[in-house]
Amino acid sequence: MKGIIIDYGATIDSNGKHWSEVIWEGYCNCSLPVTKEQFREAYIYTERFLAFTPAIQPEYNFYELMQARVGIQLNYLLQQGALSEDILNTTLRVFSEGEVPIVEDLNDLTTHFADVIAGHCYDYARRCTMEAAPIIEHFCEKYDCALVSNFYGNLSAVLQDFGLLRCFRHVIDSAVVGVRKPDPEIFQLAIDKLGFPPEEIYAIGDNFRKDIEPAVKLGCKGIWIKGVSWNSKDNDIEYEPSVTSLLQLYDIL
Repeated sequence: MKGIIIDYGATIDSNGKHWSEVIWEGYCNCSLPVTKEQFREAYIYTERFLAFTPAIQPEYNFYELMQARVGIQLNYLLQQGALSEDILNTTLRVFSEGEVPIVEDLNDLTTHFADVIAGHCYDYARRCTMEAAPIIEHFCEKYDCALVSNFYGNLSAVLQDFGLLRCFRHVIDSAVVGVRKPDPEIFQLAIDKLGFPPEEIYAIGDNFRKDIEPAVKLGCKGIWIKGVSWNSKDNDIEYEPSVTSLLQLYDIL
């Protein structure tokens, strides 16, 4: 094997945990009174909106990205009536435990909660990324590596902030190239850039249907990081080789 195509989101920056779960933890930490079903609806709306709307600036780091994503989610929840200014004010007083930040309007309220949740997500991503860095550096020294991710146009800035940009020979951001997983075309772009036959390339990711299946159909050898997925039915998929942690790749690569 000569090359690696690896996913970023939820593969490197959350060790297999779907990002909806990490963001939901942030909502719970803030005691925001929305159901998980309401949150998931807002999450889907936001990701679909960002897939077709260039709202994320190329220079945004991960914290700024999460501020924007959570801000859109909260505004959606307000529009749907799941949240209101009164609810956010009450939640802020309870969450702040007596030291209530000064907020002048609804925009300040949503910005405050978006900042807090973004901070939780950034800390989580930095911790996971730092834990992943040694294995990433290990296999990027051993193989030519291409990072392929459904992202927002700022993947290089995020990698630079986390100190990983230097590890990857090629970075393919779906918002930049105009094609998204599970379209095999985005994997073909990576195969062409690496310059090896697909049979000599590993494809690694946390989402079987988006990261593994399309690449395997092109001839790559998949390694599935089977973590906490969006769809619980994915747990029933049988595929080998699979691991439950990025660190277990030491045993394979």
